[in-house]
Amino acid sequence: MPRARKSTTPSAAGSSSNNNGLGVRSRRGGVEEESRSAGSAAAAGMANVWGDWMNEEMTPAAPSAAKSDSKEESKPSAATTTTTTGPRSYLLPLTPPSSSSGILAQTGTLDSTIPGRSSMSKENKTFELQEPTVLFPDVFRGRKCVGVFTGCSACHSVVITEDGEAYGWGRNETSQLGLGPPSPLIATPTKLTIPNEESLKFVSAGVGKYHTILVAENGNAYAAGGNKCGQLGVNSSVEVCERFRKCSVVGQVVVGGKSKGGDDSADEEEEESCGGSVKIVQASCGENISALISSTGQLYTTGSSEFGQLGNGETGEYIISAGKLGFANCSKFIRRSVFVQSEGDAAIEKGDWSKQANGGVDSAGKVKCVSLQDSGSICIGSVACGRNHLIAIEAQSTSGEVPRVFTWGCGDYGCLGHAVQADEYTPRLVGVMRGPIFASNHPVAAVAGSNCTLIRTKNGHVYYWGKHRQMGEATMRPTLVDALANNGHNVIAFGVGNQTVFCSTANGVTVSWGAGAYGEL
Repeated sequence: MPRARKSTTPSAAGSSSNNNGLGVRSRRGGVEEESRSAGSAAAAGMANVWGDWMNEEMTPAAPSAAKSDSKEESKPSAATTTTTTGPRSYLLPLTPPSSSSGILAQTGTLDSTIPGRSSMSKENKTFELQEPTVLFPDVFRGRKCVGVFTGCSACHSVVITEDGEAYGWGRNETSQLGLGPPSPLIATPTKLTIPNEESLKFVSAGVGKYHTILVAENGNAYAAGGNKCGQLGVNSSVEVCERFRKCSVVGQVVVGGKSKGGDDSADEEEEESCGGSVKIVQASCGENISALISSTGQLYTTGSSEFGQLGNGETGEYIISAGKLGFANCSKFIRRSVFVQSEGDAAIEKGDWSKQANGGVDSAGKVKCVSLQDSGSICIGSVACGRNHLIAIEAQSTSGEVPRVFTWGCGDYGCLGHAVQADEYTPRLVGVMRGPIFASNHPVAAVAGSNCTLIRTKNGHVYYWGKHRQMGEATMRPTLVDALANNGHNVIAFGVGNQTVFCSTANGVTVSWGAGAYGEL
């Protein structure tokens, strides 16, 4: 459920969605004292060993005092910067995420109605798998799986086989599996199809708490499940879709040349077949948010705007009644093309290190951001949704620049990687992820948990920030998981749940950590 908020006056509500810095809100309440202390400690000059190391290794070196008299020598050399100010040229078109095929195995509870709802028992249940177990061999009839999709806030899963068929199982209380009327759960993998298009093949999927999105090989996206915040993106106010419906993507062309999702048209138009200018290749879902990536690297979002997850620069917060707030949610996928960085990061690019210490944060803790010069032309290669935040990695360029990393949405526990607990309403550059050490080891993939985020690099290193367990301190900025890197683990795949993290290595080892309440570790 969305986080409870205190009632505000009209002026206060207006100021929260219209602030300097292109949409940034500092934490004001509703966050545990433990988290606030962790955030303030990390933000106060990073007075720990790792923070000092990050300042030295992950940012361009400032010019020395001995060279300050020379204007030419005071500028950073080309070798010390990994970003450019002009538009980049990208390796397009993008294709759906690919991985090697394999056999489906599962750990943890087989009863998806239990997690998060019942008291814990110290005794292992017969339906709790304590180790990876191969299930449902009769369902797949020897076919291998090429993708397994779930979410940190979801209790259902989707798998795509090597022949493009999608199967889903798990919690189905809001018809999130698109199989018809709601039911407590679907116990075994069941084939998912699109009404009147049963022969469609699928290439990707996204799984949220209450909904599911399937991406077909024809470039269309289809959604089913709960839609209270518009997270299905079907351009409708209906609260539940029991069957999969085509998503409305602004700019996608329907038969006849009309713009798909350009207006609040009738349901009949929503069911027309698309074949136009926007071809979707990837989907990702959070609790009440959904994101799509097109083959041309365009980012689209829909759903809740409570924490700025839409990335449009505002929440649209307004007062419904005493003690009740509403937000300007979105019911169709709209492109987000504004990307920002803090004033501190922008100054460093220009050779001004005077703002490096506070990173563009003023005395009130408010982050000042400016648009990137090439903001409108940035192409995104992949996106991942946490519960209420998102992370996106820039597409690879033709000239080899380091792909930039952007985060936005809810900033609890430092899960956005900016060393402060503040919501971001616009995709903001994670400055430390563009440092010199990433020049030959750039980010290639990202995953997001409920309150944490992870990046995997080209050389198989994993960086972590945020918090994935109820106990312990939060990690406010990207940190190398040295337990993996120092032991020679080359991570080739990884995932994160509500309180668990999994990493698979090139030598066939799977490493997991976190809170395994039902044997999922």
